[in-house]
Amino acid sequence: MISHVVAVLLTLALTAGAGLAQPSASQVVKEKSEVAFREYLKSGNYLAGEAKYQDAVAAYRKALSINPDSHEAYSLLGAALAQLGDNREAEAALRKAVALKPDYAEGYYHLGHFLKSLNRHAEAEEAFRKAKQYQRR
Repeated sequence: MISHVVAVLLTLALTAGAGLAQPSASQVVKEKSEVAFREYLKSGNYLAGEAKYQDAVAAYRKALSINPDSHEAYSLLGAALAQLGDNREAEAALRKAVALKPDYAEGYYHLGHFLKSLNRHAEAEEAFRKAKQYQRR
């Protein structure tokens, strides 16, 4: 009788264990990609903080190769490009950031400062207006 109970309990335990979901290969790859993406952003931020803008740009571009729809990465890329004086590419990246996330207050704020630095005051004011409109309350 006891051996029968043990056998039933063992069968139940094995059956329950078989039901535990193991992450699929694609899920593991996705999770590792997200980790790599975040690490590239962190590296870029560190490098930008050290005024190593060319290296920061490379890190942000690697992040974008993993997640090409990241408004955050485009905004950071634009800021680093602006520091290098690559105004055409900087503006394109900053505009791409707000195009990807139209309610991205921080993106409009960065775009506004960039445009203001180019004495494009009317466009800067519009960007600042949108930043204020979408600012978290």
